[in-house]
Amino acid sequence: MLIPFPPAPVPAKIEWAIDQPAQVNRSEVTRARRVVLLAAAPRWQAKVTLPEIRGEAAVLDWRAFVVDCDGVANSFRLVACEGPQLAGDPEVRVAGAGQQGFRLRTSGWGAAGLRLKRGQFVTVGEQLLMLTAPAIVDADGQATISIKPYLRAAPADGAAVEVRLPYAVMSMSDPKNGWAVGIGKTYAVGFDCEESA
Repeated sequence: MLIPFPPAPVPAKIEWAIDQPAQVNRSEVTRARRVVLLAAAPRWQAKVTLPEIRGEAAVLDWRAFVVDCDGVANSFRLVACEGPQLAGDPEVRVAGAGQQGFRLRTSGWGAAGLRLKRGQFVTVGEQLLMLTAPAIVDADGQATISIKPYLRAAPADGAAVEVRLPYAVMSMSDPKNGWAVGIGKTYAVGFDCEESA
């Protein structure tokens, strides 16, 4: 089940990491290393820390959120950027069925030119992806974007691509989650989560 992420207060800090499983073999003779990446296995991880919350009324939504997650069972959307990446609200879509891997044909960007930079994000089929090259749009409003990690599931032709406020679908990493309360009804809320989609 997808749980709504409370809008306020916004996290004071989010520490992002990507877990890229790999197998490493080293020659006993030459000491040369050979690495085999499990291309479809990477998952985003995050450590979310909220600012100090003062007063019980201000923490109610966050307390309910923590409990509604049912430990590691339910999911939520965690926005991966600090603000909108693009002005306006372009309706970017997948252009062609059956696409997987590290590149994705898209349409609906609008006017030609640079739209997103290397290191910015998109969300496709509930998977958070980082651009590994700039998104350059042609005169027809189309762009083939280079992405990591590997696009695990082929999205349908015409599926939405979130480019303004991309997010990861996350679940708690630990079944035990909660909050701390101090003198004067000051609350601390923080948790570790990992990509669940």
